[in-house]
Amino acid sequence: MKLSCKQICRLQEMMMNLKCPKCFSVKVKLCDEEKDKNAECESCKCQFEFKPELLAGHE
Repeated sequence: MKLSCKQICRLQEMMMNLKCPKCFSVKVKLCDEEKDKNAECESCKCQFEFKPELLAGHE
């Protein structure tokens, strides 16, 4: 899958703004393996799903 420049920028923006949905901490790390709950908050230790939705199509 090839991403457009706009999609890459959107993904980078989402990663920079990634926060825990429970405590809103920015100390979130993504898991190396593919699973349903692929993100973990280092502050409260909760696990959640990070599923970015990219814009469809190319510019």
